[in-house]
Amino acid sequence: MLPTHDVPCPACGAPLYSAVSLEDGVDAGAVESPKVEHDARGDYMTCPGCKARVPMARMRIGNAEAWRPASR
Repeated sequence: MLPTHDVPCPACGAPLYSAVSLEDGVDAGAVESPKVEHDARGDYMTCPGCKARVPMARMRIGNAEAWRPASR
């Protein structure tokens, strides 16, 4: 099993999701992954702790697609 680390919510610091990569990417298509939602302002996750809207950026790792918190 690969080691994981928590990616913190930029608003409150609570864990947003667990990642296995150094790039903090999450495969949003995996069953156990948190849901990436979409609205008129773009792609985002809702923090399970503070309920903040966290903008997400799409990234590519090899042939796979993943998401990570967007740079502000």
